[in-house]
Amino acid sequence: MQFIATIIAAAFVNAASLTDVLTSSGESTLLSLVKSDPGILAAVSTFNGTFFAPTDAALAATVAAGFNASDITALTTVLSYHAVAGTVFSGANFTGTAFLTTLEGSEVKVAATSNSIQVGSAFGAPAATVVQSLPFDGGYVHVVDTTLTPPANIATVATAANLTSLLLALQTANLTSTVAGLKSATVFAPTNDAFAAIAAVIPTLTAAQLAQVLLLHVVPGKLVHSTDVIKAVNLTGVATASNYTLNVNFNGTNVLVSGSGNKSPATVVAADVLADQVVVHVIDTVLLPNFNASSTTKTAINSASFTAGMTAISAIITFFALCV
Repeated sequence: MQFIATIIAAAFVNAASLTDVLTSSGESTLLSLVKSDPGILAAVSTFNGTFFAPTDAALAATVAAGFNASDITALTTVLSYHAVAGTVFSGANFTGTAFLTTLEGSEVKVAATSNSIQVGSAFGAPAATVVQSLPFDGGYVHVVDTTLTPPANIATVATAANLTSLLLALQTANLTSTVAGLKSATVFAPTNDAFAAIAAVIPTLTAAQLAQVLLLHVVPGKLVHSTDVIKAVNLTGVATASNYTLNVNFNGTNVLVSGSGNKSPATVVAADVLADQVVVHVIDTVLLPNFNASSTTKTAINSASFTAGMTAISAIITFFALCV
């Protein structure tokens, strides 16, 4: 299994005390699950990094909700989403927000509150609270009161977020499964109202221009979080899957995004929505390039970036066509 192979490869020699710490902290349900498969037990026993350990009550609730703990593939996926290999996050004196990449491939969102550390996972899943943090030879284990849920693909996230216009596009173009395969990208997803607001613009665009509009919403090969923007304040010339770039900035209150053709920037109304190895920002305005100006941005698109962008957004072309 990829989880087992990766976690063993990332481990340091003689770092085998995580299981001892779990035993001493009383995480009996988690330990029984770990011991249910020899490969998982060996991987956890030699793990180095940060591990989020659900309490017995959290795991009992997960099983009661329908999770089949005897499905080793599913169990491996869930456990790998609780493991951050090679990164030791102690939580001591932590403030703000951080995104940690797990062995499952997707991120968890760690955020400090006034009196606790919250760990966010899939869209719609409740945040977990760290109730205890314990060091082990290879890093830190954080006991959490909720099992973390691996993020779903972007199509499933769109369903949960009620982005019905996006869903219509995916279904109409028969690209739902294709879009579900998008990885390592940032997507700016306009709301239903944002799509409706540009319906009158569509007849004025050529097919090539329309494609550029859609590709402008995808930043391939890079996860851009709201925290990155807040820290930088201004990110100019952000490369997209189109021939045009975006400007992203923080005005002290909101994260704003604009193409060169936008009279007013789009506001991020829901930031850092975690999909499967994708970060999604829901915006209130469709992004537009300036077709009247000569593009001084990239004239060629890396084939992988272009494919990733088209995978993420080309389905929306069908929706726009329906608006004509």
